[in-house]
Amino acid sequence: MKDKEKIFKLLRESAETPQESLAVEEMISKIEGIMPPIEVVDDNIVKCSGLKFSRNKTGRFACTISIYRFIWTYFNGEIPDGYEIHHRDLNHENNDISNLQLLPKTEHRRLHKPVNEENEAKKNAKHYCAVCGKEFKTRRGQLLYCSAKCRRIAEKIRATKTKICEMCGKEFSTTSDARFCSRECISESLKKRETKICPICGKTFSDIVSNHRKYCSYECANESYRKSVTRTCLNCGKEFSIGVTRNQKFCCRECFHEYGRETKTCPICGKEFTVKKSSGRKYCSRQCAGIASHKK
Repeated sequence: MKDKEKIFKLLRESAETPQESLAVEEMISKIEGIMPPIEVVDDNIVKCSGLKFSRNKTGRFACTISIYRFIWTYFNGEIPDGYEIHHRDLNHENNDISNLQLLPKTEHRRLHKPVNEENEAKKNAKHYCAVCGKEFKTRRGQLLYCSAKCRRIAEKIRATKTKICEMCGKEFSTTSDARFCSRECISESLKKRETKICPICGKTFSDIVSNHRKYCSYECANESYRKSVTRTCLNCGKEFSIGVTRNQKFCCRECFHEYGRETKTCPICGKEFTVKKSSGRKYCSRQCAGIASHKK
């Protein structure tokens, strides 16, 4: 071991140019069994000795040569014809030189035969549709449905809601905004009428119970948009005019934002700030809240 270190020292001292120094260090790393550094750019790209390796369709990193073949060649030279590189632990992500082994093609295929058969069995496994129960084959993993039609049926089943019929009071399931359980109830609702009073002209009119009609005619409906009433602002108490159909409760935006707010004093910096009464906020900023938590 000491003689090896002396040889390494002499080799390093004999290098006169940066290129020679790089070649010497590469040779020493091969002798010592040190892998070239692998730089991980992202999940699909790595770099090794200046080469860029991208993940291919099989999930392995490759450029013009696979990364495990490159590492084997880096330490041991060219791979002979009829031979392949085998991963001892069967993990293709572990490309350490100690995990790589040179084997003849026939022996390499024999070692991987059980794994390949298991993968093939998974790909050709029979599946049963969750909707119609039909048996089908797929190579796309664990599919639940045999067709797009069954998938749409399953989506409708998931979107089904339980409602109460406005006419007979019976519970029913639906995927839409239906208000009645059957056509009979719809017909019955159209027959049932009630008397309403128009809020604009005061005239009484008959209308279907299921309708939400408020006015006796289009003229009164249009008049309701033009008609205004006087209301009192909930914040400042000022009176303001607004259309009958609008639910505005404040005279301006400032009153809307000020309503239900109070002024507090920050216990850390003493600064005053406004906050909603329903809020449990104690501090004026995140910085003050952080200081308070560190004090605890």
